[in-house]
Amino acid sequence: MNARSTSGRRGRVGPEHRGAIRASVARRAKPQGKPNPCDTCAADAFLEWHDSQLPPAFNAEITFQAPAGQRLVIEFVTATIEVPAGESARLRMFTGFSSGQAGNFDLTVVLQGIVNGRSIYVATHSLRTYADGFLAFNVNRDNAFTPGYALICVSGYLV
Repeated sequence: MNARSTSGRRGRVGPEHRGAIRASVARRAKPQGKPNPCDTCAADAFLEWHDSQLPPAFNAEITFQAPAGQRLVIEFVTATIEVPAGESARLRMFTGFSSGQAGNFDLTVVLQGIVNGRSIYVATHSLRTYADGFLAFNVNRDNAFTPGYALICVSGYLV
């Protein structure tokens, strides 16, 4: 070996240095009780679901409420809609702000199949939108004479 070759131990810390490194890391550690900046979304997580027996009607509304004084950042929506076989369903999300602005989002529902005489539709959307006034979903159907069922789950965080 010449003077420029290495033994393959580059970057390894010997036992004599480990105690000094631990002490250095301990001095840089953040105070207890404060969340790490990368965990703020998890610390303020929002996860809520609502289900509803849909009455015979063309439209049914399912509402969520953001906590007063906070803005809801919606990142994921999933829904299941069950209606009599042969009936179709659509799903629209409405967001609102205390300033009066609103958003309307048509969410895609996909027929998963027919089970026990009921069509099962599912929607799963990764998105980012905001609400601080209200959050509502409209289940729209093509038959006003039969009941149905819907389950909607919203996930995100509060700011």
